[in-house]
Amino acid sequence: MENSNTLISLTYVSTSAYDISFLGLLRILGHSFLNNQSINLTGCLIYRNNQFSQILEGDEKAVHATWLKIQKDSRHKDIQLLGKEPIDKRNFSKWSMLFPESEKVIEYFPDMAAVVQNIEMPTSHPLLKILAH
Repeated sequence: MENSNTLISLTYVSTSAYDISFLGLLRILGHSFLNNQSINLTGCLIYRNNQFSQILEGDEKAVHATWLKIQKDSRHKDIQLLGKEPIDKRNFSKWSMLFPESEKVIEYFPDMAAVVQNIEMPTSHPLLKILAH
C-alpha cells in the first residue's frame, strides 16, 4: 500500500570505478536488497560489461536519498541520470539484480533466488534500448 507521498521512478547508468568480483556483486546484492526492502524501493539493478544500470521506484524522499548515496558511492563513475518522473503505479513489485553468473545465486543461496529471477522489466522502458546495444 502506497502512502500519500509522490511515487517516482528514477533511472541511471554509470561505469564501475573498478572490476567487481562475483563475491563483490553478492555483497552489493545482499546490501542493496536489504536497504531497498527496508525503505520500500522496487526496481532493478543490472551489472554487465563494467556498467551499472538501475531503475528505482518508490516514495520520492526514499528514491532521492538513495540517489544521493549512489552519487557519492566510490564504486561509480560517469553517472548519468536518464530520467526521474512521477508515476501512478509501480512497474516492479520487488527489487531485483541481474549480473553475470547471477544464476549461481539460485544454486548457492536459494533464499535469495527471488532477487535474481523473474526480473520484471517493462518492455516499453527506455533502459531496454540502452541495454540492447
